[in-house]
Amino acid sequence: MSLKLEEQWAELIALLLLVIGFITAILLHNPFFNYLTAFIGGFLSARLYYFKSHKQPLLPLILITVGFLLGYLIGTIWASRFVTFVFFALGFASSHYLLKRKIIGIFKSEQYLYK
Repeated sequence: MSLKLEEQWAELIALLLLVIGFITAILLHNPFFNYLTAFIGGFLSARLYYFKSHKQPLLPLILITVGFLLGYLIGTIWASRFVTFVFFALGFASSHYLLKRKIIGIFKSEQYLYK
């Protein structure tokens, strides 16, 4: 079994982020920080989704996001997994809404640079 990096890069990154999400969740003992990290993770995932949604295939990005979320939820011991998932979804939804309505700008856009 050989690893074909050109074909399996999304699976490799998803596995790496699964491990990173697991370790991050294990190290956070306070439920508040666990929920905050899940919200921030959802917020950043929505930014990536928004930027890549019209330019590239979405399946690798979805696989990578689900890998991180799954690892994070598996590692969540001191907080509720359901509430952690809800905070991730709220972060994703709020970031996507703010980007779609152009309330928060994109760094490389001309309007962002010349306000």
